[in-house]
Formats: sequence, C-alpha cells, structure tokens
Amino acid sequence: MKKTYKFFILSLLLLFTLPLNSVQALFEDTKGSDYEESIEALAELGVINGYEDGTYQPDEPVNRAELLKIVFLALDEEISEERNCFSDVKDEWFAPYVCQAKSLNIVEGYSDKKFRPEQKVNMAEAFKIINESFDFALRDLKEEEAWYAAYADFMHVNDLASKYSYFPYRSATRGEVAFWVHQMLLIQEGERDRSTVREPGTLGCGSKAPEVEPTSFLIAGEWRSSITVIPDDYDPNYPYPLIIAFHGRTSPNSEVQGYYGLDSATNGEAIIVYPAGKELNGSFTWADSGDSSDELRDYEFFDAIVDQFSEVYCVNKDEIYAVGHSLGAWFTNSLACARGDVLRAVATLGGSRSESLCTGPTAAMQWHNPNDRLAPYYTALTARDYYIEQNSCSGDFVETEPSWANCVEYLGCMEAAPLIWCPHTNDYSDFTGEYYPHTWPRDTGKEMWRFFDSL
Repeated sequence: MKKTYKFFILSLLLLFTLPLNSVQALFEDTKGSDYEESIEALAELGVINGYEDGTYQPDEPVNRAELLKIVFLALDEEISEERNCFSDVKDEWFAPYVCQAKSLNIVEGYSDKKFRPEQKVNMAEAFKIINESFDFALRDLKEEEAWYAAYADFMHVNDLASKYSYFPYRSATRGEVAFWVHQMLLIQEGERDRSTVREPGTLGCGSKAPEVEPTSFLIAGEWRSSITVIPDDYDPNYPYPLIIAFHGRTSPNSEVQGYYGLDSATNGEAIIVYPAGKELNGSFTWADSGDSSDELRDYEFFDAIVDQFSEVYCVNKDEIYAVGHSLGAWFTNSLACARGDVLRAVATLGGSRSESLCTGPTAAMQWHNPNDRLAPYYTALTARDYYIEQNSCSGDFVETEPSWANCVEYLGCMEAAPLIWCPHTNDYSDFTGEYYPHTWPRDTGKEMWRFFDSL
C-alpha cells in the first residue's frame, strides 16, 4: 500500500505540473539529459539524492552498494535488519541493502567471501541486479550465450538499453541507473507496457512525411546543407534504415552521391543523407584544427541529422549507418567510436581514425588499398586495430565476401559488431582509367549496403 500510494502521488505530480523542460530542474546538471525525467521522478520519490553543490552528476559511475540501495528504495520494500553478511559488509550504511540482496539470491560474493561494495558496477551486473530485484520473468538462457544475455535481452526488447549500443563490462552511470530503475517501476505499476518484441521505430513513425525533405540544419549558429534521398514509395509506418554518407576533402556531396552507388544499391529501401562539409581554402572539412577526438566539430552535424530525420520520418533506430571515403572515411571511422551508441554499423574506404572513448561497439566494413598514396596504409591498419579492440575481436580471421576485394572477417567479435577488412587491389580508377589506388571501385557501395543489410 505504501508503494502504491507513493507512486500515485508521483503520477499526480507529473500530470498536473508543467513539462519538465519548462520548470526549474531539481539538479543543475541534468537539464536536457536523456535521463532527466527519470532522475527527477526518482528524486521526487526520495530514491536518489544529489550532491551538496546542487548537481546529480549523471555521467559518474555507480558502485555495487549504491545500486542496491537505489533498487530497494525504489521498490519501497521492508529491508531486513541483517548485518555482517560478507567479510567486508558489517555495520555500514549499505549493509541492510546488501544483506537483503544476498538473502534473495540477487547477489553473490567473491571467492574470498567479500562483496566489494565500493567496486563500480558494470552494465551486465546492473542488468542482472535490476532485473532480479523486480523479478520479471525472462527467457531461457541458451547454452552458448553469455551469462547476462537474458537480462540484456529484456532491456533491449523493452527499449531500456539497445544490445547494439552498450559494452557489457563498461561501468554503469548514475543517469543510466536512474533511467533503468524508473522505467522498471513504470512497467511494474502498469504505467508502461512490458514488451516481448522490440519496436525500433522512431517518433516520426505513423506521421505524414514533410512535404519538403530536410536539407538545411542550423549548427552552432550556421546553416549547413545536405542532399536528401527519400524512397519514392515512402511508407510512414515502416522503419527505414538511415544512411549518412560523408564525402572527402576534394569531392563535394553531389559528386560522391554519383560514385558511391548507394542510391541504386539500396533500391528505395533506405533514407540516405549526403551532408556537405564546410569549405576551407578550396577543400572541405569535418572538423576544426585543434578539435579533440571526442568532440570533432561536425559530430554535432551528425547528431542533428539523426535527430531531425528520426522526428519527421519513420527511421529504424537500430539501423543507423554511416559511409565515407577519404577524409569522409576518417570522419566516419571516428564517429564509429564517438557515436558507437548510435551507429549500428559503418563502411569506409581509404581513411584513418581519430581515437576517443568509444561509447559502444560498431559493426564495420573497412576498405583500403595497400598502395594508396593519399591515405597511408599504416593509418588504415591502425584504424583496423582500433576496431578490433572496440569490438572485442581476436586477431584471427577467415576469408569472406566479396573475395574480389580480398576481404576477411575477424573472429571472436561481439555478436552485434562484426569486423570485415578489405585490403583491395583496385589500382585504376573506374572513371578515368588512370592509376589511382585511392579510387572507389565500382561495386563498393553495393557491397557496403549488402553488409549493412546482412546485420
């Protein structure tokens, strides 16, 4: 009764107040956060607290003891007075929550009989603790699957954490935990449906498409443009893949639209956007000099494209792809790390990568000619090695299609993040007939789309 009354009061507060983005936020640093609503809701319930400086610090990691306290306060259940349930859990503030979780078989200690309450909780552990605390039925675990697969599948199907966008052993953050726990509460209270099938469509699904497709975006006070290709028979109820194709340093978007071959390869099965880079001294750029690798200038341009098209078109959020050649390949490879939580896959030719803190795994098909004189081969090998690390691949590989491009697939990669490496030897341009190992072979776009479509 106490829990139901508490949740009823919260529902009234949310119903009869202005939208969260129009009132003063409880915390100074959660405004505009993806987790703002959940953080505010749990704070109103007294489940979470901020810091003395008025912040919540949503990007900071959560430890094992903190997570258990958040879960049990949210469930509003009676906590036993048991103490001393692990060698390192005695009379501390977290002891009742840890011991309660142990008595319910939600957590176990380590072989040294310690719980390690201060240890950061990773995403896989968080999925397990939260799912078992709410005690929702899960599918059976298959023999070959990781121990956390059924928990992760529940989170994926219910749109809490896409299996394409997280690292199981990355530390869970305060914002993520607040979101997961709040959404589980909504499911438990019947305020949100529990799903058995993932619905990947964005907000634009079911709405009439705009009469004129978006081609202009206001980025940092400056209008940026794109070429946009919408299927002729666009269906507002079908979630389409979204492909964002970046051009190189000297070729404008109108030119790469012609030679990438994506329009014909997708045959109306995808929405394609060709952004225009900024011109500088007769060439194009996707970043400013001195940009840090995790904040390249036009990451914001990419974000705006994804947001805008997801809002006005029916986009499949599990099928957002990027393609690039030359400087566009460098930018796309860099995006694959910095926006790994958004991009399902990328395909690039002739480019390196700026390494940053990767936000998720990204399936990748990487092409590069060993004789390339404009984009040194060693930089492509470095980019490939970054992908091997990002996607947890082994160093072993097997031959794969297309064989004409000498492609191999690396083994041991995360299930959702395969890596295909194609050191092709097409040294002559299909368009001029001249020796040009930096060329884009004629069927490259077709093979890239085939890779995307196979995922």
